[in-house]
Amino acid sequence: MIGSTAIIEFLERHDIHHIFYLPGIHTISLSKTLKTRNSNIFIGRHEANLLFMADGFARTSGTVGVTIVTPGPGLGNTVSGFMEAYGANVPLLVLHIDTERKDIGKGALHEIAEPETIFRSFTTKTIPVWERQNLVPALDEAYHAALEPRQGPALVSIPYTFLEKEVPFHLPERRKIPVRQVVPEIPSGLDDALRDKERPVIIGGKSLMLDGAESLIGEICTTSSIPFLTTTSGKGVVNEESAWCFGNVMQQGVVREILERADLTIAIGTRLRRVDVHRGSLKDKDLIHVDVDTEWIDRNYRATMKISGDPMQFLTRLRDVVKGKRFGWKIDDLKKDQHKERKALHKRSAGYKLVCLIRKVIPRDSITVWDPNLPAYWAESYFPAFYRRTFIMPTGISPIFYGLPAAIGAKIGKPDKPCLSVCGDGGVLPTLSELSTISRYGIPVVILVYNNNSFGVLEDYMKTGCTIEGSMFLQNPDFVKVAQAFGIKAKRTTSLRGLGNILRRDITWTEPFLIEFRYPCFPPPWRSR
Repeated sequence: MIGSTAIIEFLERHDIHHIFYLPGIHTISLSKTLKTRNSNIFIGRHEANLLFMADGFARTSGTVGVTIVTPGPGLGNTVSGFMEAYGANVPLLVLHIDTERKDIGKGALHEIAEPETIFRSFTTKTIPVWERQNLVPALDEAYHAALEPRQGPALVSIPYTFLEKEVPFHLPERRKIPVRQVVPEIPSGLDDALRDKERPVIIGGKSLMLDGAESLIGEICTTSSIPFLTTTSGKGVVNEESAWCFGNVMQQGVVREILERADLTIAIGTRLRRVDVHRGSLKDKDLIHVDVDTEWIDRNYRATMKISGDPMQFLTRLRDVVKGKRFGWKIDDLKKDQHKERKALHKRSAGYKLVCLIRKVIPRDSITVWDPNLPAYWAESYFPAFYRRTFIMPTGISPIFYGLPAAIGAKIGKPDKPCLSVCGDGGVLPTLSELSTISRYGIPVVILVYNNNSFGVLEDYMKTGCTIEGSMFLQNPDFVKVAQAFGIKAKRTTSLRGLGNILRRDITWTEPFLIEFRYPCFPPPWRSR
């Protein structure tokens, strides 16, 4: 096949029909081929945004997000997107259409020698294609590298001249994505580990986003009286309204009490990074750490039992081991205490009131996408997720410019679900060019811009730690007029009541809409006690 046809044929044979793309002079022949194929092409306005779109798409769809970029500045603009996807284990396949390698050093347009070396420390695989016969094998290797048990972004660099030349097209037999098996000795070891324990607790992470996991967890926690907590990435693994679920492990109050009183922690499908749990909260505790591989086991907390493999196999075996056991937790009493704690928070905290309001008025199955901002920090602890892959927040390197472009991809990944993007004014402004993308393709994303005219979290730190006010002030545009300039409906409000009214009465979830919520800064949750 011609190279450009081979690329699209490869993607289509792997059921990939959504591509995030910013064309250039090096990709003209690829653009021509794309126009003739059955693919949904979304042309964005900046490559960093494209990777965040592909990232959001991958998180909601559970499949690989694909981006095509051009050389030089095009590839360079993707660095933060690669870093976030790598840190959050999000499967991406990025095709970099490069200059001709033999022209490097001669002053060719956008040339840079071996540009893929920049990415090697934050990709699962980086493959430069040197010969035409290696094009399809490189695509296949990168695709499967992205979907390894430890998922992440993979990069393939392809000289643009290969797009118009014939390449061999031989697709290897589709490989099953490997899952490491739990070793056979685990059941007896589990029995020993749990024999004298009174108060075990389970922490679930992103790798538990699996069919059947919620029912197994529910059976274990209900019959044996075990509290369940999630990491931020694991929100939605189970319905957080469940009687035995106490929400995010990062909370204060009752959740901190559970962690302190527990005599055994069972962490499943989480790396237990410093950003996943409070520093020191699991120190000196017996720990069973179950993850897809051993890369993160023992890195922050010493595990008394180390297990790498399929989390579902482990859950099945855990259910069998605890069958007939009833541990010492009084789940109902803990729930009552947490309810009192939440009522007190609602009285004194504007941040908590805000996320409660949003949760109350939007559809239950809505996808929410958050960039790092004051409401988002409250949401990761207190905004309950009811379904898998519906709470999206960047947890890799936490880029503040994530929310709007990722919501575009998230909505495309799950077109039948309502989608709300909650952005800070500091994070959303550099990404407003993608309002053009939303308008062009009619993507019905609702964008809530929390505008406090500052970098709110930093303002809080400067005020409380340095007694300096106003140093993080931001000069913002009229966000409503900006949205309207792109043909997108928009409204502004300055109160929680007004925000609730807009979300209830004006939002149809079938067309794009921007809400500018002008509201003062409020303290982050870690200063709420």
